[in-house]
Amino acid sequence: MSASEYLLELLCEEIPANALPAAREQLQAGFEAELRDAALAGTTVKTYSTVRRLVVHVAGLPEAQPDREEEVTGPSVKAAFAADGSPNPAAVGFAKGQGVGVDALRVVKGPKGEVIAATKLLPGRPVPEVLGEITVRVVRSLHFPKTMRWGKGEHVFVRPLHNLLAVFGSRTFTTLVPVELFGVAASTATLGHRTMAPVRIELAGTAGFAAYLKQMRAAGVDLDPAARHAVIEEKARRLAADVGCEIRPDPELLAELVELVEHPGVLRGEIAEHFLQLPEEVLVTTLRHHQKCLVLTREGRVAPYFLAVCDRAGDPQGLIRRGNEWVAGARLTDAAFFFAQDRKAPLASRRPALEKVLVHQKLGTFARKTEIVAKLAAALAGNAGAAVDAAPLARACELLKADLVTAMVGEFAELQGVIGGIYARLDGEPEAVWQAVYDQYTPAGLEGALPRGPVAAVVGVADRLDSLAGLFAAGEIPSGSKDPFALRRAALAVVRICAEAPLACDLHAAVADAVALRGGGDEAAAALREFVRERVRHYLTVAAGVKPEVGDAVLAARWGVIPDDVARARALEAVRGEEVFASLAVAFKRVRNMVGKSGEGSFAANLLQEKAERELLAALEAAEGKVERALERGDVPAGLRSLAELAAPLDAFFTDVLVICDDEAVRAARLALLARVEKLFLRLADVSRLSAQ
Repeated sequence: MSASEYLLELLCEEIPANALPAAREQLQAGFEAELRDAALAGTTVKTYSTVRRLVVHVAGLPEAQPDREEEVTGPSVKAAFAADGSPNPAAVGFAKGQGVGVDALRVVKGPKGEVIAATKLLPGRPVPEVLGEITVRVVRSLHFPKTMRWGKGEHVFVRPLHNLLAVFGSRTFTTLVPVELFGVAASTATLGHRTMAPVRIELAGTAGFAAYLKQMRAAGVDLDPAARHAVIEEKARRLAADVGCEIRPDPELLAELVELVEHPGVLRGEIAEHFLQLPEEVLVTTLRHHQKCLVLTREGRVAPYFLAVCDRAGDPQGLIRRGNEWVAGARLTDAAFFFAQDRKAPLASRRPALEKVLVHQKLGTFARKTEIVAKLAAALAGNAGAAVDAAPLARACELLKADLVTAMVGEFAELQGVIGGIYARLDGEPEAVWQAVYDQYTPAGLEGALPRGPVAAVVGVADRLDSLAGLFAAGEIPSGSKDPFALRRAALAVVRICAEAPLACDLHAAVADAVALRGGGDEAAAALREFVRERVRHYLTVAAGVKPEVGDAVLAARWGVIPDDVARARALEAVRGEEVFASLAVAFKRVRNMVGKSGEGSFAANLLQEKAERELLAALEAAEGKVERALERGDVPAGLRSLAELAAPLDAFFTDVLVICDDEAVRAARLALLARVEKLFLRLADVSRLSAQ
């Protein structure tokens, strides 16, 4: 039974919290793939990290790599053999290089035709030697949001490396794995916590990974993020309860705090009571975003306390607590000053200053954006038939970006939109207006709350559509993984608002309007339409939960009114499993192919004399009425089931009727009949997309 294990630890300068979760995932995936390729299957790979360490543990390793065979391809058959079949020098050289005879070569298919190949026996090597090579490849392949250079610039990693631990053994770590990374050679030792236990910890002879974890905990280092999370959560709960408070839910910040420490310590600080007069959003932003502190609440309101993590067991002299309180107090003093300064003038008075603030060097000012958003919003509201009063909609658009020139947003950028909504409310603006300003940046893609009310929903869609249209018209189109302006998230937010607010505006048409207002041409409009359509597909498959082929069937028929798209997709998902739909999909595919190739013809009922075509016409007329009535009452499943009634008449029609006949008038009438069938189906979905399922 395989019982050996491998331990790798990279001890670095402090690693950014946002880099650690992805690094753990990359390390695990990289080692698992490399171990498979090295015929070391059956192993278990686990990864851990702290703010200073990346750790990999591999269990279930053999002492030696098994022998294995590898197929190696060589030159083409034409280059390897002469016309009479005798080997050319290319074949002889290839066989010699692989350690086999020419008669052992085989012919296999390569990407560009037939090539020769040989099966090469690769003898197993000592596993520590293999692990050393794997480690170098995996670690050097890691990707980070940002990296650093050190030495003379030749070393590049997330942070400078100080120590490299790489040991292997069965039951105890006995072997140093030969690795060198970034100028640091592997050793059998590591170091404890930087301040709590800065001692050398020797791992040679240690009884495996469990003993290593125990030694590290004794030295003030908890390597398991999940364990640190549990400790921080429990300590925070107790500290909050001690002053009669609760922790304001913030799972995202809590996850970040876990990555900031090696030893999970938590302390409670206080803020002056007079700061509680500030809007809650300002308090939370200052403590959470700028100080990375958990906010405490009492009876639903922010309390004069906060919780901070510290990378040590305690704070006996209170120095860390006082430091946090001093910095938090200074930041809150700044916030109070900016809030008081901003309140000296109403939000609306700041609109002229937007003439000097650029959206983008190719898009002009925020004043110009405000004008365009107002036009788009009015058009969207009319198109959607939404119950939106024109006056609050126009006023919300006027005030939408005014907070960008406030002192508060200048210092606390995270508050843009939110602080504008607060100022508008304090200025006495109607609820629909200040909520639209406040909610303008929510949701972020598929996450977050929806805008409150129809005015906020329309403004949110109009603002994002203008940003999308302007940047597409300027040529700033996302490609691959590059999306510097987060346009994918903006488009997803548009789709989600329309789906869930809901807004029954036609995005297909709205895209053209938005691009035209930004001076873009047909090419930009087409590109943006396809971009938004892909986001609709993503919403259908991820949020609405339909299969990709169902989403494709719905969008191939028509798209743009998102609530309707969602309703049709969910209805099709619900009924597609019914037995009749398999044959219906095949029949409709024939309809689409025939109409697409031969045209829509010219309808003349009197020319349809054969029994099968008369029966299809009668069934079609009945189905048209049923579909119309079903859609009027919003019963899409009933409409789809009405289509199913055409399955048998269509099968009979294609069996008994020659559509492309010699009589041109009859041929045109039959094609027109099929075109009517196609038109009816496409009111709901292109079910031919399901024929292969």
